[in-house]
Amino acid sequence: MEWSIDGGSNSMIQHIRSQIKTCTLLCTLTISIFVLVTFAFDHSNYNAFAQNQSLPFSDIYSEQVLAKINDKDHLAGMNFSKPVDVYSKDGVLQTTLVADYKIGKVDNKTITGMAYNGSLVGPAFHVYPGDRVEIDLVNNLNESTNLHFHGLHVSPGNTSDNIFLDVEPGKTQHYVLDIPKNHDPGTNWYHSHLHKLSYGQVSAGLSGLFIIEGLEKLLPEPLQNITTQAVAMKDFPFDNLFVTTHNLSNTMSGHESLTVNGEVNPVINITSGETQLWRLANIGSENEYTLTLPGNKFHVITEDGSPVWEVWNNDTLFFPSGKRFDVLVTANGSGSIPLGVPANPFTAPYDSHVATVNVQGNQTEVKPADTLPTSLIPERDLSNANISNYRVLNFSSNDRDWIYEINNTTFDPNRVDITAKLGTVEEWKLVNLDKISSGNIHPFHIHVNDFQVMSVNGKPYDAHGYQDTVIIPTEGEVVIRIPFDDFVGKSVYHCHLMFHGDFGMMGIFEVVK
Repeated sequence: MEWSIDGGSNSMIQHIRSQIKTCTLLCTLTISIFVLVTFAFDHSNYNAFAQNQSLPFSDIYSEQVLAKINDKDHLAGMNFSKPVDVYSKDGVLQTTLVADYKIGKVDNKTITGMAYNGSLVGPAFHVYPGDRVEIDLVNNLNESTNLHFHGLHVSPGNTSDNIFLDVEPGKTQHYVLDIPKNHDPGTNWYHSHLHKLSYGQVSAGLSGLFIIEGLEKLLPEPLQNITTQAVAMKDFPFDNLFVTTHNLSNTMSGHESLTVNGEVNPVINITSGETQLWRLANIGSENEYTLTLPGNKFHVITEDGSPVWEVWNNDTLFFPSGKRFDVLVTANGSGSIPLGVPANPFTAPYDSHVATVNVQGNQTEVKPADTLPTSLIPERDLSNANISNYRVLNFSSNDRDWIYEINNTTFDPNRVDITAKLGTVEEWKLVNLDKISSGNIHPFHIHVNDFQVMSVNGKPYDAHGYQDTVIIPTEGEVVIRIPFDDFVGKSVYHCHLMFHGDFGMMGIFEVVK
């Protein structure tokens, strides 16, 4: 997390934690009211349907879905598949991604979700800079969907990272991505991004990792063949009583499991004294996590898929929706150590453990500083860049009426809010007008182009690299600088609390020559 760079930032983390608890309670109360209203509206139909299975999606009572659920032979032995790794070959990754309903178990609870290729976490794509990616997205859902490749620096147009595409039910969309030869290595992800449906679909399971390989080559030679662990985190609802029956899937009810790679509290094995590369990613729609590994530190080598020019470390990392850190961990001690999050009274005990780290052996004198890098790439500091435009974006929330605005307007797909010139650098001041009591910290995210954080609440920020997601604190502001390089076309910036984005907190920018 942006604040977690030194001891002085720990107080900011504690402040944010308290805000998260408040935000979680408010969201819980708001969505609970929505659920009760929904159930009251069609209670008899829901009771009959729930005797089979409940679907947290729109068009829940369609004949197609009911036929699937009522087909007991079809359901026999069904469960979520294990997520798989798909690698490019000879410079090309060709694959098919099927979005469909799926019944399986999470934490021994039977639930219905949306899944890519049958797994709660979609397949992890592994490509190299310069590769070509071709994905056929098959939509077997009863509503439209599409794909966003979060963190990738690729074209936003045509059939690339184009979030304006609408893949209708029963249709197949052929996506083609050309990964630049100079693309940074690191951990990214993909997910549904259809406006007004992204929150429900990602909450229901539609997300997966997208990894640009080559990071190990930037490490010292002794670390270039170390073990790599993927930790893809998302909350998943498992209590059918607390899912909505229309467009939104409720992940803030307090009845959800924190999953890693589709499992609850999996085991990560590491030998005492061993250094591993962990790819940590929050690929969920809404919830935030503060990760800790008692007795150990995270040495951050990339943030949001961008290698850092100065490696930093901390014993906690903060993950709003969409956040990623690639870290080096050198195991201290022995036995079982919880990779966990601080206790949250609104979702405990479901989110108390991310995973259990099994440290084998007991090497007492570990000196990770002897082998860990201090830098991965040359500095790209934008402090002295020529600024072509200065802009102010004000974020404001109306939680009562579910209206979320940027500069007093909600999202309009037919309106371009910002026009930037290719090859320029702009400075944006991101202002959160929401009161501290609201708990509405807004994770700002922009597509295609990473940025550098320059200041937080008026104080200079010591950036260690670029990022694509930053928290705007309540009653606070963040100043960023964005280089608009390589690609023209339209894309979006938004709050990555997907509920806020779906209800208006998003804008369109267009890069022109």
